[in-house]
Amino acid sequence: MPRPSFRIFALAVILVVGSLTSALATTSLFVTDAEQAQLSTAVVIARIGASEVLPHDTYATVMTRTALQIDEVLYGAAPEQVLLHQIGGTLDGRTVLVPGDAKFESGERCVLFLRQVGGRWYLTALEQSKYHLSEHPKFGPLMERELGASIRMRNAQGALVDYEQPIHPPMKRLFTFRSQMSKLQAEKGGE
Repeated sequence: MPRPSFRIFALAVILVVGSLTSALATTSLFVTDAEQAQLSTAVVIARIGASEVLPHDTYATVMTRTALQIDEVLYGAAPEQVLLHQIGGTLDGRTVLVPGDAKFESGERCVLFLRQVGGRWYLTALEQSKYHLSEHPKFGPLMERELGASIRMRNAQGALVDYEQPIHPPMKRLFTFRSQMSKLQAEKGGE
């Protein structure tokens, strides 16, 4: 299997640096599902549980911890329960927002790309790491996501340009996505 490209490495650096500081603006590079899976410890189907906002134990900011019940691991490995860490939240009248980060509702069912760093779990690429799951009577479980204005991508000439979300974002069938992740897992096992 080929080594991750410079693009993937650059995204990883952006994400690590971005997770260490409080941001007024956040920009991330668009990654495909396959690239994001390769950067992730696990890709999972999870049910969102309760969240709590608390002071960050290292930096002068606040963080939100959200309980995740892992229903299925599609790629990599993860325990049945995970505490997801995100910079931001409201605590004691102080609000910290990270533009471009995913938002969650208790009870929501999602496909998530997760990274484990230093024993903690994080989203691999902010809002790009979350697909909402919904049930369609004909096609079964469908995945959808809306990406904000904070994502850039490379055009055909290699220049960075704004990612333009389609007016009607495409929905993916969970069945097809499972197959894609299974193939990536098999390729990873052959390294």
